[in-house]
Order: sequence, then structure tokens, then C-alpha cells
Amino acid sequence: MLLHWSMAILIISLLGFGKFTASLDETSATYVSFIQLHKSFGITVLLLAVLRIVWRMAHTPPATPVDGPVWQRLAASVTHGLLYLLMFALPITGWVMVSASPLNIDTVLFGVIPWPHLPVLPTLDSRESVAHLFHTLHEQSGHILIAMLLLHIGAALKHHLIDRDGVLLRMAPDWQSRAWRAKFIGSVAGVFAIAAVLVGYKWNDRQAAIVAAGNAEVSFIADITSAATPGVFADANVSALIDIADPAQSQLEATVVTASVTSTDSGVDGSIRDADWFDIENHPEAQFVSSLIEPTDDPQILQVNGILSIKGIDLEVQFPLAIESGDDERFATGEFIVDRRAFQLGDESQPDDTWVGYDVTIKFRFPLSE
Repeated sequence: MLLHWSMAILIISLLGFGKFTASLDETSATYVSFIQLHKSFGITVLLLAVLRIVWRMAHTPPATPVDGPVWQRLAASVTHGLLYLLMFALPITGWVMVSASPLNIDTVLFGVIPWPHLPVLPTLDSRESVAHLFHTLHEQSGHILIAMLLLHIGAALKHHLIDRDGVLLRMAPDWQSRAWRAKFIGSVAGVFAIAAVLVGYKWNDRQAAIVAAGNAEVSFIADITSAATPGVFADANVSALIDIADPAQSQLEATVVTASVTSTDSGVDGSIRDADWFDIENHPEAQFVSSLIEPTDDPQILQVNGILSIKGIDLEVQFPLAIESGDDERFATGEFIVDRRAFQLGDESQPDDTWVGYDVTIKFRFPLSE
């Protein structure tokens, strides 16, 4: 009963939620967030469907009433069979569609648990056509499931209101039973406990991603579906010699370990280390080395010129470096904007700026000592 009603609520909610999400602007942050949520609950339905099959194999279902016409018993068997088939077809077609999608957006269940793409599909040359095909199959399977659910609900109401044969009551909760109430309360408590663990883990992970940079902070802000999405390099080292009196003698070098990059956006965090982005296996570090540091009209601001190297690609950049003081310490801060295309970041999965903007703001802050 718990599996039946839990899956019924999830499936009906997902069908309505999916229709609503499909009406949104695909480039909006809301759409991306809702799609991640849709995928999370869709995979949950798939896992529950597997559990339900295992349960069905181990437990004999209630017998079908024998006093009804043959066609009615046959229709019931066919409808139940199609419902079981569709419980698998919808999440699996969605999984294939996401795995083959050229957008290459990772699935992170409830923003915490990474869920892998199906093997082979992300490397297919025809991945776009495969994704389109399974998008159609996913959508049409949803339409068929809606029809099957209406038929199933209608048949259940007929048994209850017209035939009055007690078929519907076999799946109705027995609130008078102490054992039933205990199992129900235990199941609800288990769901809330799992939800609390996921929320707590996500919160702690987000906090860690924000503060993990330590003394030398190197971070970035990217435009993801029109939302400013932050990230940080947890392992960053800055070596600087700053001479305000003679800026030409100043030097600045920075190195970040690309594998240490994290983002508070779970979708970004799941793919940013891949070959299409920072390619951490082949390019474990990114570097900046100054070539010229000049004075400005403000004695506390220097103009820095140098070479930024990411994925083995060099780009000349310049930015103002501000010398600031506070709480008995001095530190330097600065930021500049680069075009991610200059470093071939996301060229394959995000060739335009529909989902991920071209401009990325890089920020840094590091302490100074005498």
C-alpha cells in the first residue's frame, strides 16, 4: 500500500510538474532548477519501481475477482502491465535523453547525489538526434501514462461506487490498525530523516565551497541561465612583491589547482572539471604571471599586466590591483573579465551563450606583509 500510494503521488505530481516545466523558458534559471528537481524525483520513481517489482516477486498480490466478465479481467491485466511498463519507460527514456543531450548537463539528485549518464551515449556522433528521439518517446510515454492512470482510476471508482465489490478497499489504508499506523509513521519519519540528511549535507557542502579558499582567495562568477553563479578554487597560491614607491619592481604570480574548483551550483560543480571545461587531468594548474605593473592616479591602486594561462592557452590580461587595509592587516584585491571561449571552456557542450554566458569574472584577494 505504501509503495502504491507513494508512487501514485510521485507519478501524478511529476506528470503535472513536467507539463508546467515544459512551458517555461528553457534558458531561465527557474527552468534549469525545475528540470533538476524533475530528474531527481524521476530517478526516485525508477528506484521505487525496481523495489516494487522485487516486492511483487516476493509477495502474492490479492486475487482478481472471478465474478466479473472475462473482458474486464483481461483489461485489468493489460492496464496493470502497461502501468508497470510505463513506470520504467518514463524515467529510462528521460535518462537516455539527458545522457545523450549535447548540453551535457549533469544530474545531481536533490542537489547532493551525482547520478551518472548512461555509458556510450555522451560520446555518440548522433547524440543530438538520439536525444531528440528519446525526448519524443519520453513525452509520448507521459501521454500514454496519463490515459492509463485515468482508466485505472475510473475502473477503481466503478468497482467501489457501482459494483461495490470491495476491490478499491483492498488498497485503502487501515487507519484502525495499530500495526498499519506504526508502519506509516515509521515510513514518513524515514522519508523526513533522509530529506534532513540531504538538506544538511547540501548546506554544509555549500558553506565549504564558499569559505574553502583560505588566505589566498581566487574565485569566479559565471552567468548560468541569467543567474550569477559563483565558484572558488580551494587550492590557490599567490606570490607577490608589491612596491608602491616603485611599481615597476613589483611582481605577481598566482597558481590554482584546477581540481580544487567548486561551485555552489550543483549542476556546474558536477561538470566543471571535465575535459570540455577545466580538463583537470591534462591541465592540473592554471597560472597568472605579471609582465608589467604600473602606477595609477590613485597611489593605492596599481595597473597589472600579465599572462593568464588556462588549459595551456595564454591570454594577455590587465586589471587594477587595489591595496587595502583593515583589522590590522593589509591585503590586495582585484578582478577582471575574460571570455571563456578564449580558453576553450565549454566549446562542445555550450557553444553559444544560451545557457552559459561568455563573460566570466575572475576575482582574487590575498594578504600582504611587510
